[in-house]
Amino acid sequence: MKKNKFITISILLFCIFGTAKPDSLYSSKEIKDSIEIKIDTLIAQMGLSSETPGGVIGVIKNGNLIFKKAYGLANFETKEPIKTSTLFNLGSISKQFTAAEILLLAKEKKLSLKDDIRKYLPDFPDYGYTITIENLIHHTSGIKDYNQLMLMAGNLFSKETQEKAYNLIIKQKSLNFKPGEEHEYCNSGYVLLAKIIEKTSGMQYSRFIEERGLRPIGMNQTSIYDNTDKIIRNSAAGHKWGGDEKFKTGEMNNTVVGESNIYTCVEDFLQWDNNFYKNKLGKWDFRKEMTSLVTLGNGDTCNYAFGLEISKHKGLKTISHQGGTGDFTAQYIQIPSEKFAVVCLFNIPIDVTGLAYKITDLYVKGNPQPSVASIHPEKAKVDSSVLQTYLGKYFDENFGFESTITREGDHLVFDAPYQGRFELYPSSDTSFFVTFADLKFIINKDYKGEITKATIIQGDQKFYLTYLGTNVFPLKAEQLGQYAGDYYCKEIDVTYPVLFKDSKLYVKFPESTAQFFKTKVESELISEHADYFASPISGFQFTRNTENEISGFIIKNVGWVRNLVFSKAN
Repeated sequence: MKKNKFITISILLFCIFGTAKPDSLYSSKEIKDSIEIKIDTLIAQMGLSSETPGGVIGVIKNGNLIFKKAYGLANFETKEPIKTSTLFNLGSISKQFTAAEILLLAKEKKLSLKDDIRKYLPDFPDYGYTITIENLIHHTSGIKDYNQLMLMAGNLFSKETQEKAYNLIIKQKSLNFKPGEEHEYCNSGYVLLAKIIEKTSGMQYSRFIEERGLRPIGMNQTSIYDNTDKIIRNSAAGHKWGGDEKFKTGEMNNTVVGESNIYTCVEDFLQWDNNFYKNKLGKWDFRKEMTSLVTLGNGDTCNYAFGLEISKHKGLKTISHQGGTGDFTAQYIQIPSEKFAVVCLFNIPIDVTGLAYKITDLYVKGNPQPSVASIHPEKAKVDSSVLQTYLGKYFDENFGFESTITREGDHLVFDAPYQGRFELYPSSDTSFFVTFADLKFIINKDYKGEITKATIIQGDQKFYLTYLGTNVFPLKAEQLGQYAGDYYCKEIDVTYPVLFKDSKLYVKFPESTAQFFKTKVESELISEHADYFASPISGFQFTRNTENEISGFIIKNVGWVRNLVFSKAN
């Protein structure tokens, strides 16, 4: 009887929901009110209210905005409230608009994605490799990121124009890696794409994007901030968090386009999302082209498409991008199989990505993936004599960091200056895991069975550490004085003093650099081995001349900039 009753109810539910339009599931007042209360709660939990800066949330289903709501103030000083029509800076979400226009120009035979960028930018440095337009789009060019260069120069918060950004990019003497070999996010690439659009179209970037991209699909309120004299009407101001429930209104000093600075509202973004299903820019498959991927030199697929990240959430394919600039934060998530999207636009730094996915989960079930706790392997029993052979120093040449592996009972311990300390538990004789994340530590041996390196795998990232052995020691205090002096980097026009005091070595960062990395202006350089030192932001490798005297140092890796060279002043 109970079984028959269950079947009857199931059939009834199918008749009600199975034959209805999917968005009708969210159309009843009870469900709408329930979801709105939950979203309101999420906003309140972030410390936002009608008396603080805030944002707008839009939820799209089957080509319609099934939820849109404004929260907070567009300007904390004037107390102007945010409306659903208020414009916000998209930050890096702007990149997909640049990429779309590159595709449009390619369809019109004005350029090819395989073209060498020096065809359009003849003053761009020749690094000995061909850098293609395709490399710029997918962040596989190896070009250093201009924002990170500004950060290291202590100029992160200074006024930045298109010309200044371009001049800084072409001033660099080396690449981070060989084009096509790796994927590494790079704002510089999209600055160059904007310049290529201007060269091939004969129009200013902003005008071309608006006339050929935005207006044809109905984004009539959207505007591009490309000079400080431009006033974007009906736009929110960016804000910084402050104490005592006060907020500081930020200034938009950056007018660099191509990679950022498109202002839009949720109503206009609806038109953009709809264009993935019905292209108004031409007779070509917009969604297919915009989400096409490339293969890296090592055979891995690069999951960054045309200004869009391709991933999965709860088993469903997602098309997404996050944005943040000038104290604005934004997130766009689209789930094509559900014809569903979430757009979050805010004028204050918040965890906008986390918020967007929580809102997504209110509407889309998907296939939930196992939690971190449930994906860990069983702890293996490994003989202590085997564990003992893994002890010693391991060095990451890419980042310039040295780690020490020790043993505590039945497991290993990873410890590195400024990187942290954590336990490694064995899942086999050569494979280890941590309990707080999806991270593996794998010992690699040669054909003789001798340890050569270790590999750290976290998600889709891999870090390779060379095994140095156990007879590796830091320098003694009396050896540190030789490194003191002023060091100049021509590529970013900045001097870093290195100081020896109280038997320790310190590097003096620019104030804004230290502020960004949340470290001290004078930060200790901790000796690792030979001429390698650890700092709070990167490894430092000091260099020597033919007389074996200290001649400079290299900052190994600060995210999107590698091997920044400094020379010691005479």
